[in-house]
Amino acid sequence: MVHVIVSGMVFLVLIHGGREAASMPPNSLMKIAVYGKGFNRSARDAWELFQSTGVESLVAYDCSGAVLLMGTLLGGLITGTCAAIWTHIKWEAKNERMLMVGSTAMLMGMVLVGVAMVVVESAVTSMYICYAEDPLLIHRWDAEFFSQLSEALHQRLRHRSARGREALTQNRFDVNIQESVSL
Repeated sequence: MVHVIVSGMVFLVLIHGGREAASMPPNSLMKIAVYGKGFNRSARDAWELFQSTGVESLVAYDCSGAVLLMGTLLGGLITGTCAAIWTHIKWEAKNERMLMVGSTAMLMGMVLVGVAMVVVESAVTSMYICYAEDPLLIHRWDAEFFSQLSEALHQRLRHRSARGREALTQNRFDVNIQESVSL
């Protein structure tokens, strides 16, 4: 969690003009990282923060990680294919050499694209942490994004509440049926 917060904060600082920018948080969220907490403790604290604010309902339905993974795989496939084609054209290589060069390039491409994607994933996670810590901080940065995030959160919470009521009602109905059958 520490690397996520630190790289996410670096990303936010770069976008919003440095520490002196009016939109930067007065209480930097990197305090989680500098309190000397271990990875597990930091992750547990962040999750408890998400649960206490309801943000975990957004995190549960966040598909950015899957999209970034697909981007990493696609980057690796493109790199490997281009390297294999180049090997075939340049050295008129046989299938074994093309396969070796292509698969090595694919792995290297996935690693390089994956490193870039970690920064994006960290920024997304930092946005969730910022929203959980101080929702108005996001509003100061981007009011439209704040409105979209707030609306998505309220929809998820309403959906979760409706499902909870439905499960409770269904459970009571099942108990009433069991009681009437046993009578």
